[in-house]
Amino acid sequence: MFAIVDVETTGGHPSGHGMTEIAIVLHDGIRVKREYCTLLNPRQPIPLNIQTLTGITPDMVQEAPTFAEKAVEIREVLQDHVFVAHNVNFDYSFVKAAFESCGISYNPKRLCSVRYARKVEAGLRSYSLKNLCRHFGIQNEAAHRAWGDARATAVLMERLFEKDTRGQWQYLIKKNSGEFNLPAHLPSEEYHTLPEAPGVYYFLDETHKPIYIGKAGNLKKRVSTHFTSDKETKKSQGFKREIYHIDFEQTGSRFLAGLLEDHEIRHHWPKYNLAQKRPKKKFGLFAYQAVSGNWHLAINRVTKQQGFLAEFYSRQEASSKVLQWINEFKLDPAFCGIPALPFSTEQAPGQEPEHNEGFKKLLHHLGQQRTSFLIRTNGRTSDEAGFAYVNGEGQLEGIGYVPKEMEVKEAEELFPYLRKIRSSVTIRGMIDKVLHTHEYQVISLKA
Repeated sequence: MFAIVDVETTGGHPSGHGMTEIAIVLHDGIRVKREYCTLLNPRQPIPLNIQTLTGITPDMVQEAPTFAEKAVEIREVLQDHVFVAHNVNFDYSFVKAAFESCGISYNPKRLCSVRYARKVEAGLRSYSLKNLCRHFGIQNEAAHRAWGDARATAVLMERLFEKDTRGQWQYLIKKNSGEFNLPAHLPSEEYHTLPEAPGVYYFLDETHKPIYIGKAGNLKKRVSTHFTSDKETKKSQGFKREIYHIDFEQTGSRFLAGLLEDHEIRHHWPKYNLAQKRPKKKFGLFAYQAVSGNWHLAINRVTKQQGFLAEFYSRQEASSKVLQWINEFKLDPAFCGIPALPFSTEQAPGQEPEHNEGFKKLLHHLGQQRTSFLIRTNGRTSDEAGFAYVNGEGQLEGIGYVPKEMEVKEAEELFPYLRKIRSSVTIRGMIDKVLHTHEYQVISLKA
């Protein structure tokens, strides 16, 4: 038995919105067996645009029961029938969340009529309920009301059952089919062709514009987590409604995937990559000589200043590095912006000649570090190696792939293979981490 469901809501995701109407049409695959419909009091305002769309006003639901008052009754109607809806993840997320708030377990097999229509009636311009009704000549008595859309979806399912000579709905409801949780508009072959390899993936909207970009050590496994997560947030609902395509690019390693992801996000600025849109603070270590002749160090936020000795992606990282250099080069903490540091018996404050001599050694040390290098990783295939090229200023120039047997000694040898990547504070942090952990081979290059 199929329970064909449609809900009207106050918003797009159950974490902050409620239902105003639910309709259920029980269908045995041949004919309708029962219909159920009720308005629901969401206990929250109904936005004006939704009132206009559905025709459901606050006055209509003021005296209506809440979902909690109808939960047992609705659960009895649904039983363990296959839960069917047009864009099933949306309707199911609201029903499941409402049941959970009442302490009722509900986890049925599910079938999306959008995905089912794509299988049975391929090649249509649109698989919206409105367009499918037009295509099959179905009359929707009350579009955007739960009872009208549920009835129209029931007739649509009848048409699809008649044309489905291979019983494809049985495959679609299997939880291990790989189809069960996919977004309604996503062609299944685009998911199934994802490789189990490192890379960057792109969720695209109807116009092929990226709405989210992510990295993965295993592309197929990572993408699937977006669709199987139980978190029904605004972001996850946005994914499921707006994803029409998936694109990807293999990188050979998780490290190169991270570099490419950061670059691509800053190039496209997808609407759901919120974290990268928050500007990260960048800090530099500056040096100046006081009238006394002593050299001082200071950590400041980098804006348009030039001439810093080193740069860091956080103040904490900068302070930690300065503390290391204080001990290594016997610097006076009072001249390094860290006067509160406890002094050891080996180094007391005020030893200015020793401090200035240590400062010269630090400058020499930093000067030695200003050589270009490459970080070598696995390639996308067995006969190539991946690389990230970092210039003498510590900035990423780009990534690329060279023949596995190629020995690179000079930066110019990389240029024919180089894909330019815009460096950032985040990228600098990833490079510093690799240099610290020695996870990949680092090769110094000749100037």
